[in-house]
Amino acid sequence: MPGVGFRLDAAVADVYGDLRLAPVLRRLLRHSGRLTGSAAGSISLVDAARGQYVKAAEIGARCRLGQRFPLDEGATGRAFDRRRPVVIPDYGRLRAGHLAGTDPASRGAAVAVPIWWRGDVIAVDVVFAPDAGDFSAGAVDDLEALAQTAAAAIVVSGRHDPSLAALIARRVPATVTEAGAVRPVSPAVARIATDLVAAAARAAGHGSQRVALVYGEDGLRLLVQQEGGLRADGELRREGVTVEEVPGWGVLVRAEFPYALEPPPFSPREAEVLALLREGLTDREIAARLVVSPKTVEKHVAAVLRKTGTTRRTAAVVHALDNGWIPPYR
Repeated sequence: MPGVGFRLDAAVADVYGDLRLAPVLRRLLRHSGRLTGSAAGSISLVDAARGQYVKAAEIGARCRLGQRFPLDEGATGRAFDRRRPVVIPDYGRLRAGHLAGTDPASRGAAVAVPIWWRGDVIAVDVVFAPDAGDFSAGAVDDLEALAQTAAAAIVVSGRHDPSLAALIARRVPATVTEAGAVRPVSPAVARIATDLVAAAARAAGHGSQRVALVYGEDGLRLLVQQEGGLRADGELRREGVTVEEVPGWGVLVRAEFPYALEPPPFSPREAEVLALLREGLTDREIAARLVVSPKTVEKHVAAVLRKTGTTRRTAAVVHALDNGWIPPYR
């Protein structure tokens, strides 16, 4: 039964056990699922000043991770507007919902719970009902209690947001804009990109700086607009970097990067298995999809866990996403 054996104190301790934003959100999602019996959900971070929210975490459903949406769309928009938990009897009928119609999670109810901090909604926890079921009033109350305990963890971890845009903004006083479906980059790529932006700022010495991060299918494009000229700087003379002076506008520094410098460590078959793991398929379901035996699938799953240094399937998928080895959900 949903919630059987669930302990709020243990769940809260786990959420606060790693105060980085991604682990905080993933753990809150996992415990939300344990509490309600659901295997699918998402968490969005609200930017009320810009009138939008970003899909920051998901599990068991393709919620268009990393993309931004207006605050009047989807389950998150409804919870933000009403300022209270909202049960959606049939998610598939929701206006501007963000699940594909073929996603199993869309065939039933969902509950969206706002998370508050100092009088403002900072996030929304969305959970999809298991097996086309529904949510009782007690289950919604319990989920609200759990979600609200995570507010401080979200705020604290958000101050140390490891996203590339946040890293650049902390390194230099630049205006950073993101375009495309935002996705993680490996630590090595993040370091090179932030170093390049900082080098452009040093070479200019004065003038404002604007940075655009364009997320494409195959890699990241970094554009830096620097007002004024640039002094000759060896740091900007590197392979793959172009510097173009535009009279009356400034200097444009352009570079392109892969999402990860190291290639994925998986064999072709292991990559297929990993792709099906993130769809939430069991070993038998994967075996049927690939027309192999469950024992063969077990062997490939073990290899994926070993190569990602994890012990759980969800953790392996998250690790692969964080390192840019697989693309985000669309």
